[in-house]
Amino acid sequence: MKYAAKIISYLFHPVFIPTIITGCFYLLNADFFIPLEQYLATGQAFLMTFLLPVCIYFFLKSLGLLKSSVMIQNLRERSAPMFLNIVIINILIFKIWENASNSSLKVFFIGYCISYSILFFGILLKRKYSVHVASVCSAIPLFVNQTTTYYLNPFYILPVLLIIIGLVASSRLYLRAHTNVEIIIGALIGFVPSFILFYKM
Repeated sequence: MKYAAKIISYLFHPVFIPTIITGCFYLLNADFFIPLEQYLATGQAFLMTFLLPVCIYFFLKSLGLLKSSVMIQNLRERSAPMFLNIVIINILIFKIWENASNSSLKVFFIGYCISYSILFFGILLKRKYSVHVASVCSAIPLFVNQTTTYYLNPFYILPVLLIIIGLVASSRLYLRAHTNVEIIIGALIGFVPSFILFYKM
């Protein structure tokens, strides 16, 4: 069971989530975007939100500034990678995707960035909330929006998403990485900013 919980935690690590969400967004809406844009945007998301942060992590680790594993359990060590992720996501949204037609995806990333900012300020206040759960919960409003905008079937998208959220939350609890309260607050931090942005749309 512990091995399965670790696999789930790594598969749905926050550094993977933006690329997974971007890929799923274009996969589900393939008829509405040209293939070049789909591959280019997914590649850009992978480069900016996975490859670059991983390189920065190993660079900071080589300097001795980070001693934790990729899960970064140490609260004090979380602040620098979190802040850098906020900067990177802003560059992706407002520079790289400035003229892209994926407006819903950009709204998701803005909400995601707001969630990360809240989590960052939580760290400054010495509060550790679940970034894993916040990351996956931030996707709910995006895919609910897709079911109405692109008339996708919600009866297979939303149950899968809820199962993933349940697995991630359970794995973090099982590994004693977070308390129940930290999981619930993490879920709200992820969900609420995206929900508000999509509701205003």
